Amino acid sequence: MRHEFSRRGFLGSAGAAAAGISVISTGAAAAAGADREMRKGRSVLPGDPRYQTLSQGFNQRWHSSPALIRLVGNEADAVAELNRALDHGLRPTVRAGGHCYEGFVDNDGGVILDLSTMRGVAADTDKFGRPTYSVEGGATNWDVYTTLFREYAVTIPAGSCYSVGAGGHICGGGYGLLSRRHGLTVDHLVQVDVVTVRGGTAVVTKAHRGDAEGSPEADLFWAHTGGGGGNFGVVLRYHFAVTAPKPPPRVWLSSVAWPWDDLVRRPGDFETLVRNFGAFMAAHSGPQEQVYQGLFAILKLTHRSNGNVVLISQWDGEDPAPLDAFVAEVESGMTTRAEVQSHSAGGLFLPYPEKRRQMPWFQATMTLDPSGANQRGKYKSAYHREPFSRAQIATFWDWLVRPVDGVDLTQTLVQIDSYGCRINTRGSAETAVPQRDSIMKLQYQTYWTDPAQDAGHLEYLRGIYQDVYRETGGVPEIDTGTDGAYVNYPDVDLGTADQEHPAYQRLYYKGNYARLQRTKAYWDGAEVFHHAQSVTTPES
Repeated sequence: MRHEFSRRGFLGSAGAAAAGISVISTGAAAAAGADREMRKGRSVLPGDPRYQTLSQGFNQRWHSSPALIRLVGNEADAVAELNRALDHGLRPTVRAGGHCYEGFVDNDGGVILDLSTMRGVAADTDKFGRPTYSVEGGATNWDVYTTLFREYAVTIPAGSCYSVGAGGHICGGGYGLLSRRHGLTVDHLVQVDVVTVRGGTAVVTKAHRGDAEGSPEADLFWAHTGGGGGNFGVVLRYHFAVTAPKPPPRVWLSSVAWPWDDLVRRPGDFETLVRNFGAFMAAHSGPQEQVYQGLFAILKLTHRSNGNVVLISQWDGEDPAPLDAFVAEVESGMTTRAEVQSHSAGGLFLPYPEKRRQMPWFQATMTLDPSGANQRGKYKSAYHREPFSRAQIATFWDWLVRPVDGVDLTQTLVQIDSYGCRINTRGSAETAVPQRDSIMKLQYQTYWTDPAQDAGHLEYLRGIYQDVYRETGGVPEIDTGTDGAYVNYPDVDLGTADQEHPAYQRLYYKGNYARLQRTKAYWDGAEVFHHAQSVTTPES
């Protein structure tokens, strides 16, 4: 991999590509541009009271000692600071919301380009002069939801953790509680404005889904529809179609819990619950599904020490009968009675004692925010194309009832999210997200605060994951009953065994990796932007 770079080293090569650069000058777009240019960047150096906070991720496992943190103010500032880093031979990394699950932004001795002050969400135009909604790279999900809803009565189907930054969330594909009805976040993307490095110089490139097929700009746009963050440049802003969906006026929230103490007395009920959930999703997650597109459900298989296994659902129809039917089908055949009470599980607290409650969509979005506290964490993921096998359910049980001496597992869980429906109407190569026929997405999570417990938590999560997928080599192999892992839930364990062909390249990207590599070779052939699981050039 080529990681030595500077502008001086590139002076003999071809000049920077300027294709795709345009000027916004009219109407709302002009106002948005003027607001951007008024912002000024700021540098944070060691000794500054902000330095420790800004050099640490949301996940407290990740912190580093960069030479400089630049709070990027605007487009020109991003270009200037990236060029300055290149001039001094300093590695740049990019931070938006700081929620990366692994330490890919950590940058000892380098420059962290922090986009968190670039939070604009506005009516805008693309490079062809057509109207869009633009979202700057440092905007959080909550910035996006608040502005799009209040000012334009629209939204995008993005994540529920509303302090997550758009910069990384969107280019990894993005999904959330409205995705079964409206698809992935990137399914509504029309343009990305990104600072790239060509010929040793940083320039702004505007890549559009309408660019000529086969052109470098078309590849760059496509790469930002699921290629993941930290790979191709500094994302300044995303542009979404003005046909972005309108949120439902109201939704129903449902929350039920099954006490672990009761499940342990009736172990067959756990198998019934997990089997029923998987079977329901298999029956109601196809691209032609009509009734349950508006359902998003999360089954939280917590560790026994948490106290409850929890099912949380959002239903966007006025009539709650289909929601009630879903809950009834999930618990069909169980003798353990679900409790209807306020409870907390996996960072999500629902304070309502009713089994279900209707409320405005905007309030429900606030209620379902699971960002939680700043803690230490580890995560793994899997796409599932089929219901769970009996062996997989038995493995969940074995690990979730197992105590570990000296390790607090009360915040450890396997979260099973509903998936599919509208997501599955796209082909696997239309965007860089290839998983387009899954019915569930799993996230293995564990949280703790004491660094002394690091090894215990990492070992536990690695163990349950490898055991669940032991029939396919310890990973959720592609094109089987599973279909790989989610790039936005990165896991450095995927790739440590085979350095020549790291597993993450196959599990995140499947057959799309070759095109991502070609795009990398054109737009960042020197691999200025790199991390432990970045897209590499073909010759790396």
